[in-house]
Order: sequence, then structure tokens, then C-alpha cells
Amino acid sequence: MGSNRGMGSRFHTEQNQQRRGQPRDVKTYPGLMYLPGTNTQVAIAAGLIATNAAMKTILLVGVDMIHRLSDPTDPGIFLWGDGAGAAVMEAGDREGIIGAALQADGTYAFGWGIAAGGTFEPASIDAVKGGRTQMRREAGNYPASVNEDNWPRLFKRLSAECGFTADQVDQLIFTQISKPSIAIAAERCNVPIEKCHTIMQKWGYTGSACIPMALDDAIELGKIKRGDLVVMISSGLGWNQAAAAIRMTM
Repeated sequence: MGSNRGMGSRFHTEQNQQRRGQPRDVKTYPGLMYLPGTNTQVAIAAGLIATNAAMKTILLVGVDMIHRLSDPTDPGIFLWGDGAGAAVMEAGDREGIIGAALQADGTYAFGWGIAAGGTFEPASIDAVKGGRTQMRREAGNYPASVNEDNWPRLFKRLSAECGFTADQVDQLIFTQISKPSIAIAAERCNVPIEKCHTIMQKWGYTGSACIPMALDDAIELGKIKRGDLVVMISSGLGWNQAAAAIRMTM
């Protein structure tokens, strides 16, 4: 399953994986919701494994290369950094996927993104000339409250639905967009900031890739071990957000 930040190219990502050597009988699925794609993939993959005995192993891939589609004169171009992360999910006899939750609000749907090239406004010569086929920030930054208020709301809903408490969480990983917002959200989730690993100080903001990258980095540093409860919360343009709670079984 792939989550490729490249509006026009992501629909071909899965086919390219097969063209470049992936076995032909391996099923491929596009990631959803762009930035929160990894957590959405976790939920979808868990459902596929649970309902299809033939599916034993699923590869999740999160990629972000959106700066290549950005208007070079746009003031928001500084934000985008390249990144890629991947994870393997397998069927097993121990509970690994605890649950997932999603929420969305279209308030900022037209404030930041690629306006043309999809079903709402198909690509055209006028759209290209007008710069609407490139990533642009038309309405400035989102209010910090989008994440600071809604990450905790999603966390509390997920924990209530899945039956765990904040003090049982071993690591809480947020979209790597703002350390101050992460600190505020962590406090509102009642999770110590020390349990919220960050990587933006190493690699900047890597969009769709930042959740699997942060997860891998935390594992490498020994912050996540077998048996740990890990909650991942991501958010994306529009806005939309997804959360997943997993128990590390490897």
C-alpha cells in the first residue's frame, strides 16, 4: 500500500512498484488522505488481513516529495522536505493493531494545495498558466489550534473506543510539523512530552513519511520495545487527521 505525495503521480505508484520488480500477483492499493496516509493504511491493512486468509503480509509505504510539485515562488516552499518510510504488517496470534480513528473538516480545503488536476478542476492549459497545477499556499498558515485542539480530541476518542488510558501509552508520535504544538497536544493528552519522539530537528518536515520515519527512529534509539503501546496521530491539508494505536509484537 503506497502513500505518495504527488497528486497526479500517486495513482501510478502501485503500478510502478510492480513494473520495477514486485511480483505480479501481489495486490497493491493507493494510500488515502495524503498526509495522514500511514495511519489510514494501518487501519486498512489490519482489515484486509483480518478478513482475507490469503493475505499474510502487507508492506506499507509513505513517501513525500511534494516540493517537486510546488511553485518555486510560493512562500510555503521552504516547508517541504523529501522523505520515505515503510513498515511490514503480518498476520499473527498476538494483538498488534489495537484500533484506529479518523476525523476531517473541510474548512481549509482551498487554502493550501494543488487546485487543478483532479476531478474538481481537471488540468488544462489555463490551469497550468495560472499556476493551479502546482502546490501553493493561498491563505497562509493554518491556525495552530487545528492540531493543538484536534489531536487531543482524536487521541481521547481513540483511547476511549479501544479501552486504554494515557498512562498506558509508551510512545505518542505526532505529525512532525511543530514542536510547540506537539508539546501542547501532549499535555492535553496527559502524555509526558518525553514520550513524544520527534525527528523534525534531524530531517525537517517530511509530510506523509514523517510517521513511519519517527517510528523507525524511536525503535532504533530504544525508545520503543516489544510489547509497547504506541499511538500515532497525523494530520494533513484540508484538514484531515488519522490516529492508530498499535502494540509492538516484534
